Amino acid sequence: MDTEQLQLDLEGITGQRAIDAGETMVLVLARLDRVANASDTPIKLKHYLSQRSYVKALAWLADPTIPHQL
Repeated sequence: MDTEQLQLDLEGITGQRAIDAGETMVLVLARLDRVANASDTPIKLKHYLSQRSYVKALAWLADPTIPHQL
């Protein structure tokens, strides 16, 4: 799992930054879906991504130990 790319994608999809030129929302969502379905993705992150809870997934990346009730 490329956490740097994941963070960029989550920031883009949540509007915290602009999506890079040449990227589309469809491409970003496809990458997020691949991470959600990857066998090495931590279970809580997998849950957030599969439920499209991208703000929670971004918070989880910042600190996986805090409770995420956003």
